[in-house]
Amino acid sequence: MSNLKKIDFDDFLNSIKNDEVYEIKKKRERAIYYIESKNLFFKIWVQNWTQSKIANYCFEAGFYDNKNANSIIGILHDSTGDRGYVQHSGICPIEKGKSDKCWDQFIRNTTLEKRKNFIIDVFEKSFIAKGTYTDLAPCNIILYNDNINFIDLESFRSFELIFENKRKEYENFELDAWWKPHETAKRDVNKYFKSYLCDCLDINIKFEIDSIENFKNVYKILKSRGKNGKSN
Repeated sequence: MSNLKKIDFDDFLNSIKNDEVYEIKKKRERAIYYIESKNLFFKIWVQNWTQSKIANYCFEAGFYDNKNANSIIGILHDSTGDRGYVQHSGICPIEKGKSDKCWDQFIRNTTLEKRKNFIIDVFEKSFIAKGTYTDLAPCNIILYNDNINFIDLESFRSFELIFENKRKEYENFELDAWWKPHETAKRDVNKYFKSYLCDCLDINIKFEIDSIENFKNVYKILKSRGKNGKSN
C-alpha cells in the first residue's frame, strides 16, 4: 500500500464546504470529523505535528495494508507535510455504556479464527516494519468490509522507541516529552497485547512483554495454538 493516495488538504476542505460536518473529538494537535452525507470520517493534524510522519511510514513499510486499513481513502497533505487522513465509516466494536477498552462486542461480531488471524498478521507486519501498534484497544478499531481495521494511524512506535528509548526519523518528537513516549509505549504494548490475547483468544501471557525477545516469544505462543486455543 506504498502507493496510498495523497489528497491535497485545501482541495479536500473545499470539496466538503457545502456538507454538514460534525466534530467528533478534538484533542490538542488533532481532531476527528464526520461527514454524514458521505458517511466519511476525516482526521486533521496541526501543521508539522511531531507524529505526522508515522502513518505514512507505516503504509510504506507495509504495516498498514489493504486488509487492516482498507477503510482508508488517502492521506491529507499540504506544503508542510501530512495533515491527517480520510476514511470510510465502519462498525465500531464498542458496546454502549461499557468501557472503550471492553472487547465484548468485538468478540460477538467476529469469529475466533478471524481474531487470531488478525493478531498474527499484526505480529508478522510488526517484524517487517520493525515496530508495532501500541494502543491496541477496541476504540481504535473498526470492522469494515469484513476486515478488522485500525483507525488511529499514529499509534505505531518503532521497536527501538518501545524497548530501547531511542527513536527513528519518523518519530519526530523528543524522548523527554511530557507524555513520556518510551514509558507510555512500553507500558501500552505490554498491557494491550496481553489484554487482547486474554480477552479475545483466551491466551494468558504470564511474562512481561518488555523486550523484542519477549515480543517474539508471544508470537511463538500464539502460533503454537490451534483454532480452539489449545496447544498444537
